[in-house]
Amino acid sequence: MPTPPKNPSFFDKTNYVIDAWTNPCVAPWYIYVETMGPAALKAFITLISFGWDDVARGFWRPRGLNPRRTGKRKGKWRRAIPRFPELGEEIGKRIPGADAVKGRKWGCGGRTLWRIDTALQRGFFYWLVADVTNDFFFEWTSLLYKTEWCKASDLGRFSYTEAGGAPINDGVWKVFGFPTEDYEEAPPSWGVIRGNSGPTGCTAVAAADIFERPPFPPPTSFRLVIWDEDAGKPFKDFDPCEITAGSDAAACAMAQIPPNTTFQVRGWMEGTSFATIGPGIVSAVALPP
Repeated sequence: MPTPPKNPSFFDKTNYVIDAWTNPCVAPWYIYVETMGPAALKAFITLISFGWDDVARGFWRPRGLNPRRTGKRKGKWRRAIPRFPELGEEIGKRIPGADAVKGRKWGCGGRTLWRIDTALQRGFFYWLVADVTNDFFFEWTSLLYKTEWCKASDLGRFSYTEAGGAPINDGVWKVFGFPTEDYEEAPPSWGVIRGNSGPTGCTAVAAADIFERPPFPPPTSFRLVIWDEDAGKPFKDFDPCEITAGSDAAACAMAQIPPNTTFQVRGWMEGTSFATIGPGIVSAVALPP
C-alpha cells in the first residue's frame, strides 16, 4: 500500500487504508472442526503422556509440602488458579505401599529439595502447555490451508507502487508507471508500465491521485482504467471523477483479465493543459485454475 500522507488534510473526505490483511479461506464451519481433530488429538496425547520419573515422584513425594494458607483473599486466588492433574504422579500415588512411604518424615533439607522440585515441575508443565498450544495451532492451520477452500493463498499475485510527480496532459491517454515492487509471486507479473495476466487470468486493481500543477489551473475531471493492450481499449471505462476548482482527486479501476493478456494502467485528465500524477498502486491476483 502507498505510504499514508503526512498531511491528512489531503484526504479529509476519504478513508485511507494504512494496513490490511486477508483470510483466503471461505470454508464451512465443519471443515474447521474436521481439520482441528487430528491436531487436538495429538495435543491431548502429548499432555497426558508421562514417564517413569513422574510415577516415582508420585510414589515418593511426602505429604504436606505446601504450607496451609489462611485468609479469604489468598484462598480465593488459589481456587482461581487451574490445577492440571499429572497422570504419572496420580498413578504413583496409588501404587500399593505409597501411603507408607509418603508418611515418612523428611528433614528440613529434604523437604526443601522436594519443594524446589515441585515448583520446577509445575513450571515445566506450564511450559509444556504453552508449547503444545503453539504446535496445536500450527498443525491445525497447516491442515486447514491444504483444503480446497483455502487454496487461494497459493495463487500468484503482485503489488507495485508509484511515488508520483510525473505530468499528465489534457485529453490524452497517459500510461502510468509503477516501478516500486512491494511483492511479486508470478504469474501474474508486472514490469514498470505493463503486466501479463498469466495462464489462468487475473483480477487487477489500480488507484492513483492527481494534483494541480502550477501555474496551470486545476483539472476538472480525471479517470483511471485497466487498458487491454492487445485490443487497444479499456476493459471497463469508469466514470470520471468530477473535481471542484482547486481540489485534488483520486480515481481507481478494476478489471478481470483473460489468460495471457498484456495490460496497462492509463489515465485521462481534462480541464487544464497539465496536472501532476500523485502516488498510486497497481495490484493483481491470479484467478483459480
